[in-house]
Amino acid sequence: MHMTETDNSESIPGGFLSFSLVAQEIIAVLFAFYSYQQGDMSTATFYLAVAGLLLVGLGIHSIFDRPQLARALLAFLLIGSFFYLLVATSDNSTDSSTLMWCLTIIPVLVGTFGYRYSIIILSSVFSVAVWLLYGTPQIMTPPDYTDVSIVRFLSAYIVLSLFAIAMDISHSRSLNKYKDLSLRVDQIAHQDQLTQLPNRHDMERRLEKKYQQYRLINQPFSILLADLDNFKFINDRYGHDVGDDVLHAIGILLGEPLRGEDVVARWGGNEFLILLPTANAEAAVNIAERLRAQAGKLTMEAQGDTLRISLSVGVASIDKCTGIDDLISTAENGLYQAKHMGRDMVVVG
Repeated sequence: MHMTETDNSESIPGGFLSFSLVAQEIIAVLFAFYSYQQGDMSTATFYLAVAGLLLVGLGIHSIFDRPQLARALLAFLLIGSFFYLLVATSDNSTDSSTLMWCLTIIPVLVGTFGYRYSIIILSSVFSVAVWLLYGTPQIMTPPDYTDVSIVRFLSAYIVLSLFAIAMDISHSRSLNKYKDLSLRVDQIAHQDQLTQLPNRHDMERRLEKKYQQYRLINQPFSILLADLDNFKFINDRYGHDVGDDVLHAIGILLGEPLRGEDVVARWGGNEFLILLPTANAEAAVNIAERLRAQAGKLTMEAQGDTLRISLSVGVASIDKCTGIDDLISTAENGLYQAKHMGRDMVVVG
């Protein structure tokens, strides 16, 4: 099963958002100190205000657990500060530092919003910046930057944006490959590879969980332990490939007539265990008889012969047992009796 590649605000780790808020706050404080050293008190005050708002965003995220609001505040603050610093600086001695700060928002935006959203955001910011620097806007007039400063700034913006986006794409692909691998490992751990049904380990986990629910709400549940009759003969006579085909067909057959809540698992060898989460003993027997009858109608050909398929089924209900181990033992006892009474029958353990 292939995981669809994801890149949206929901997939961004909360830890990176916290890191972005803290990192950008430290940067703002450092730039405030630099501006103060240069005697530019207005710009220093602005940086400190930005740091304070970032601290508010960190509190919204960490204390109130509102990452979406914190993310929106971060984007609004960074983009708003970008344009303010781009057009409001009047002291040429600090032009270079303010333009440098403007570049620091790029990796933060990419890491916070993912490459798909950040491509739109960064492209929009770049377009407006070009209009402000080269156009004739009536609302805001930028400082008289030199042509060299503008070219260097815009070039650095493009290069840094492309690098940040490329890194995020690489990270996203690696993350999706990891998710694919994790899903595959999980399937191997919980799924039988031949029948594609849950395996014994997975069913044991389901049974334990269901038993804990039973102890809380006292709703009885039942299991069926079905065994394919004469399977050794089929393997010996027609080969293991035919035996595997029969097991696969039985796995499909057992799952089709069941209700949506019921679960079929390959218990081991030619045995299948069916969990009936809401069935009492009487309902379980009726379901078992239906499955047995369905198996009897299954026809398969092997080496010119028509195989006769049949199931022996043991039934057990939790309200007559003392726990999961006793439940399974009771079903095994019913299956044992069905085998020794002639096969192709259902017996309540």
